[in-house]
Amino acid sequence: MKRLQALVRREFWENKGALRTTPIIIGAICIGFTLMAVFTTSHVDNDLYTFKEAILLFAEQPVEFRSMAVTQAILVLSVFFTTVLLFVVFFYLLGALYDDRKDRSILFWKSLPASDTVTIASKLVTAMVVAPIAFLAVLIATQLLIALIASVMVLIVSENPWSLFLGVTNPFSVWGLIGLSYIASAIWALPLYGWLLFVSAFAPRVPLLFAILPPVVFSVLQVWIEFLRTFTLKNTLAGLIGKWFTNAPLMFSIGDFDDGTPQVTLGVPITDDFDHSATVANIFDRLFSLQMLVGLVIAIVFLAGALWLRRRATDN
Repeated sequence: MKRLQALVRREFWENKGALRTTPIIIGAICIGFTLMAVFTTSHVDNDLYTFKEAILLFAEQPVEFRSMAVTQAILVLSVFFTTVLLFVVFFYLLGALYDDRKDRSILFWKSLPASDTVTIASKLVTAMVVAPIAFLAVLIATQLLIALIASVMVLIVSENPWSLFLGVTNPFSVWGLIGLSYIASAIWALPLYGWLLFVSAFAPRVPLLFAILPPVVFSVLQVWIEFLRTFTLKNTLAGLIGKWFTNAPLMFSIGDFDDGTPQVTLGVPITDDFDHSATVANIFDRLFSLQMLVGLVIAIVFLAGALWLRRRATDN
């Protein structure tokens, strides 16, 4: 366990630009746009009259409406962090085992008292736990600063920010739901993570091409050769991957619910396989599904392949 912790710490410090600096930059951009909106409002709105009228109108709404509005604001802002997190984890895993071979440091790392299994486990832990926690921590800090700025603006127009929006919802439950969706999505994405590590373990160069071209080529061949569809349950590989992605337990898109209100949804709500409303129950419904079981089997195959290649890797 101590070796795993040491390797995870090493992964963080070697990739602190992606895992630490990137979310900070995203948070700074969000705060910057908030301040720009404040300065623009102060400049064009004489004595903040229009802003005050809007605040009064918002205060007249029922508590349930204001609570839903604040909750949606928190969830919608998280989508920006989530999008960047996906790209960070994707490229991190793609280079996780490739970079050691590229810079010829693999023999050095193999000489350390840490097995290849622990090494690959450290890559997975970094992608599945460390990266989501880092992004979530910066997301929370960013939203707290934005809430502080909004509170100051509300106080300027002589209104009470606590009764208006701060005290109408529990942000910890929303942040907990976001964090749970991050971890659940990391488990759901294990087939992809396994594939990326597998490619990273054998690609001689440009691992991005080796990760993308095989499924694309196979999907195109499936369109031309009907026999190949039997290997993906009568469907194309691209269709299965797309369906898998749309069902992910990740709060990544906005859809309209039955009452017509826009809400952040799990995955992309274009399938009826699961309920896409963002709730804890729906997140666990995905984790204990047949699709998840099949995904775990696929992930084990890819990870076993990555481990086999890692054990036989050289600095060449």
